[in-house]
Amino acid sequence: MITKSEDSLINKVTNHRCFLLALTLLLSACSTSLVRDELEPFDRQGNYNYFLSLLQDATLQSVTLDATGFSWPELQGIADTVMLEFQVSETQGRNPAIRVSFESESFVQYFEEGGAGIRYLDLTPLLASDIATGDYVSLSSEGAEWVTEQGTLATFNNDVNLDGKTLVIAPHPDDAEIAAFGLYQDTVADVVTITAGDAGGSNFERVWPDSGEQYRAKGWIRTIDSITVPFFGGLGPEQVRNLGYYDATLRRLWQQRPSTVPTPFAELNDPGYFRKLNFDEELRARRFVSNWPSLVNDLLLELERVEPDTVVAPHPYLDRHGDHQFAAIALFEALNRWDREITVLLYTNHAAGNEAFPLGPRDGMTGLPAWNVDNLYITGVYSHPLSEETQRRKLIAAEAMHDLRPFDPRDGSAIESINPVYDYFRRGPRPNEIFLVTNLLGTRVIRTEFLREMRVPALQIGM
Repeated sequence: MITKSEDSLINKVTNHRCFLLALTLLLSACSTSLVRDELEPFDRQGNYNYFLSLLQDATLQSVTLDATGFSWPELQGIADTVMLEFQVSETQGRNPAIRVSFESESFVQYFEEGGAGIRYLDLTPLLASDIATGDYVSLSSEGAEWVTEQGTLATFNNDVNLDGKTLVIAPHPDDAEIAAFGLYQDTVADVVTITAGDAGGSNFERVWPDSGEQYRAKGWIRTIDSITVPFFGGLGPEQVRNLGYYDATLRRLWQQRPSTVPTPFAELNDPGYFRKLNFDEELRARRFVSNWPSLVNDLLLELERVEPDTVVAPHPYLDRHGDHQFAAIALFEALNRWDREITVLLYTNHAAGNEAFPLGPRDGMTGLPAWNVDNLYITGVYSHPLSEETQRRKLIAAEAMHDLRPFDPRDGSAIESINPVYDYFRRGPRPNEIFLVTNLLGTRVIRTEFLREMRVPALQIGM
């Protein structure tokens, strides 16, 4: 049930957001320049906007950018994340970037080719240096130019408890590794994957020519991946589980609730086949029903079992994938029933504005995905640093996931290549992992508003 305070928060932002939505639709209808690739719909010369002034955990300070950088201001309080909001004037060449340097610290962030507008530069690595008030931060263009004017430095103290318990929710095998390998390695974590990954491309049809058998085998392979690959991040068998739901069905589970939804492709004699692959005896023995109430209850049982301080999941607005959106909605429903205050870190693996996110080679900072609508209901932004060794292990973990690389049967046949623009070996193992931060109230509002807007198909955010 939505409380009076929650309803007030919803109403406070609704009029503003409706105006922005209407404006977005009007511009889309009037400008042929906004017709873009469906995987990269965001206008490369449009402004990013995360509405920093509305974020309760953001401290904002003006800084003056010149042609080579800016002077570090006096920070107000403790910070774990720093973002610079500034204006990119133009980008040129392939993989345009800005390099940030202070004494021996140096790192790079990439921007869109042919891009311009308001952007965010992740300066969090500077917090680990001895930077002090008045020190000069050098910015050098590697194909991305900026406007020499005032920018906004946003610092966040998200109070993420890295010593506490973390529960990472992955819609599919490999989502936890792509989004949060470094985070779950650095905390006391459990990784719970919702689906077996038994849909998508016919990766293994050369070995299993029958379609139903091939997708059963694909789910079997990916389920085993989901409960073993986290070992590379230091997790043990008791910390990893796969709930065994069917890939590409989570939206339908909600739409057809409380009816059961069958596996779309795999031939299964036992509906709970994938769940029974787990190490965990209780989960193996738990009755499997492919419907929405069962999914929410399974996630509630995970919350009660782990009692996490932090929960990690996709953001249903920022992530375009239906399974990712409704994995989050099911979790938010479970959190509402659990009813405990908690830190929630939200990621995107299929960014709604640009599927190629994060941009550029994997040496670059992850940055924030393209977005400019005030409907995220977040309190802050958290950038989690990864050491070089963790980045190496994250790459190995990604390589161990069968669905992230072409399957080679070693029979001399041609191997399908992966488009490097969307290759997770480029996108995943980076110097940081980025999360949007919210709380129990935020999840309630996100869930309410997302489901409300779902009923109006014309309102396609960011399109």
